[in-house]
Amino acid sequence: MAVNLGNFGWVENEAVTGNKTLDEGDSGVVQNVTATATVTLPATVVGTVYIVRVGADGITVSVSPAAADKIMGNGFTSADNKDLVFTSQPVGSFVKLVADGVNGYFVAEVAGTATREA
Repeated sequence: MAVNLGNFGWVENEAVTGNKTLDEGDSGVVQNVTATATVTLPATVVGTVYIVRVGADGITVSVSPAAADKIMGNGFTSADNKDLVFTSQPVGSFVKLVADGVNGYFVAEVAGTATREA
């Protein structure tokens, strides 16, 4: 099954209906989250790309880095182990994260409003 992902067009995805821990095999596959859940990223490996999409209305989707990693960009202050969170964002909101292999993940693209865990 494919989802339409803004500037990317139709891409393959995996349905996520609960908490999920990603691995390198998930790189490049849209994680289409359809229920409130936390998607946990693996430790940063240079060049891996993870895309997490809000797939249902009224849900909260958290993207959680490994404890020693950061999610950087999108106006976030750089800090280890802080989630990126979509709260009640429209279906189709998403974040594309690119790993640097050292510090964590950079926000390469985002649609919708993503906040950072306090």
